[in-house]
Amino acid sequence: MAEPHMLRKHSDDCVKLFVGQVPKHMTEPQLIAMFKEFALVDEVNIIKDKATRASRGCCFVICPNREEADKAVDAFHNKKTLTGASSPLQVKYADGELERLEHKLFIGMLPKNVSESEVSALFSQYGTLKDLQILRGSQQTSKGCAFVKYETKEQAVAAIEGLNGKHKMEGSTVPLVVKWADTEKERQARKAQKAQSLASTLANVDPSQHPSLFGALPMGYMSPYNGYGYQNQPAFTNLSPTQANALRAGSPRNYAVPPAGYMGSAYPTVPRLQYPLAFSGGIRPFSGPSSPVPPEAANNHPATSSTVSGSVPDHVEGPPGANLFIYHIPQDFGDEDLAKAFQGFGRVLSSKVFVDKATGVSKCFGFVSYDSPAAAQSAINTMNGYQLGGKKLKVQLKRDNKQNKAY
Repeated sequence: MAEPHMLRKHSDDCVKLFVGQVPKHMTEPQLIAMFKEFALVDEVNIIKDKATRASRGCCFVICPNREEADKAVDAFHNKKTLTGASSPLQVKYADGELERLEHKLFIGMLPKNVSESEVSALFSQYGTLKDLQILRGSQQTSKGCAFVKYETKEQAVAAIEGLNGKHKMEGSTVPLVVKWADTEKERQARKAQKAQSLASTLANVDPSQHPSLFGALPMGYMSPYNGYGYQNQPAFTNLSPTQANALRAGSPRNYAVPPAGYMGSAYPTVPRLQYPLAFSGGIRPFSGPSSPVPPEAANNHPATSSTVSGSVPDHVEGPPGANLFIYHIPQDFGDEDLAKAFQGFGRVLSSKVFVDKATGVSKCFGFVSYDSPAAAQSAINTMNGYQLGGKKLKVQLKRDNKQNKAY
């Protein structure tokens, strides 16, 4: 575990560089002397192991300003290999430094019809703008947000204090959101946190307690028992009163009582696959415990989703009435995430989440195609209006007059 270093207080103009491929025998004075041949250096901190106090082969270098930091980068990065090192020195801006030095702000709640000149006129009142970018979709329509970069930190701070939550642009009913733009590290951390939160939520969902997610189950959710589905069981009316009471009490656990005359599934018993459920309209599949599906099992199980193996195929449309158009998909969802959310209603042939070609950001709508109209209708009945990732999904049939057109 690396020792956290308490750097001395420096001015906002100071720049921190990360240096890798440093021989472990080198000392901080030696490194300062080496860097000072090409740039001004205020401080060097070797990163050490907390337990052994030995160098971990890297350090932080503090330069008084960006100009001196650039000199150090130009002189050493990938250009000098020190004695005892296997590769050239790696000299880069430390995480978050570039974003901090750019004085970059995020602007939200902009009117959709706002122009660059209007945003520039407003924000130029607080300082010199080095860059302005309004985020736009594929049709060049504004997404209602933008980024600006100021020449100095003081100018950016003044814009935040003067506009955030205080100013409404013409055509808008809500005040602007003006804040520091996230660093790349912060964006990745937030994305990972959202994904973990969603995964945790879905993992803790009990289908028997949340039928709105899995559809109305006339006979409840049939969980697997010892890895096998509730299949080929005797009709409930053939059980003794003691056996019937045991089933009602939950033994085997979570088993629902089948209607009289139900003799189980026509599918073969396959461990750790999707397990069929009895519905008034026929048998519908539902995913069993998450685990890799053997190819030979998937090939013999007609209800198995094409996405169970973890890969989403190229887009393939189903028959008329079996293709869904879905709005309000969570921002972090990709093709495979969308397929997994909808695979419990039938065989998913393909799924697609549309993204902006310029930014790579999800447009939050897409398509799912099933192999039958019944599966699509079942998905609509359950998922339309269901809240997923903080959004309420809108699920409807894709119009068949576009059936043969490419997306």
